[in-house]
Amino acid sequence: MKDLIKQNIGLLKPYVIPKESMHTKLDANENPFNLFDEIKEKFIDEIMHLELNRYPDTDSNELRELLAKFMDIKKENILCGNGSDEIIQIIINTFVDKEEYVITHNPTFSMYKIFTMIAGGRALEVSCENSFHIDIDQIIQEANKRKTKVIFLCNPNNPTGILIPRKGIEKIINSTKSIVVVDEAYYEFLDETIIDLVNQYERLIVLRTLSKAYALAGARIGYAVAHEGTMELLYRVKPPYNINVFSQTIGKLFLQHSQLIDAHIQKIKKERDDLVGAFYTMKDIEVFPTSSNFILIKSREAKKIIALCKENGIAVRGFENEKLLQDCIRITVGTREENRRLLDLMKKVVE
Repeated sequence: MKDLIKQNIGLLKPYVIPKESMHTKLDANENPFNLFDEIKEKFIDEIMHLELNRYPDTDSNELRELLAKFMDIKKENILCGNGSDEIIQIIINTFVDKEEYVITHNPTFSMYKIFTMIAGGRALEVSCENSFHIDIDQIIQEANKRKTKVIFLCNPNNPTGILIPRKGIEKIINSTKSIVVVDEAYYEFLDETIIDLVNQYERLIVLRTLSKAYALAGARIGYAVAHEGTMELLYRVKPPYNINVFSQTIGKLFLQHSQLIDAHIQKIKKERDDLVGAFYTMKDIEVFPTSSNFILIKSREAKKIIALCKENGIAVRGFENEKLLQDCIRITVGTREENRRLLDLMKKVVE
């Protein structure tokens, strides 16, 4: 098998998902509220009329029409995927040949690099400045030097929560010849977007998801927004029937009940602000500013905090194997009860 595997796959480190069963999950940036409970009767009624012997709508047209209405753009500007992960892979497969460069900032979402390596491209990670702010000028310099095909910008960034200023994104677009992908997976917790520029810049692609704020991580629905000319290229690569009928149905229902989601987003933002305030009062805890539904903290006691949380059934995200994130913990904002349990455990370590 060693002689048969592609060389770039042999060098690849897989994306590892923790397998421990925890009663409180604050490690995956999910919405802590199961909003499905409030519309499940309507979902059951909808699926009773599905024809499972038929393939789903290959282009998710009804779902795209609802998304287009929310964003005040045309359906033709949208592509839906089996999670944003699939769309990231579609973008790389569309634009990146072997040995061509893809640039990301570091630290950020690791799947940009992984899909680049799978495609045989070269992933260049531009390290962030102090306090994890994105080095815009260094990204531009490296992109032009290496004739980079695609630049990925996660905004707000995962796992740091740091926001990239709009003018910084426009500077990268205007100062390079690369496809610029802005991943807005956590947009709803910020309400600041660059989608209004997709028809102005043909090289701009914006990624969104229903996994986070919309509490549909289990349904795996991501979408991209771009210029129609760019979309025509991406649709050449998109697999047929890539979103099943159940995911399309639940996605449409949740978009039709957006007021329900909006109310819970406000709860999460309130809990986030309360958590940040509590962390600031703790000894030896450094708190990084966040515009998302998670908070990155740093502490000399990080290993003890993670271990104690695990002993008590609470999952948080540690980074012991990542140099730039040593002693850091990423904590997803949970319900008030979950957050209080977490704070009580942390106080036992740091105080």
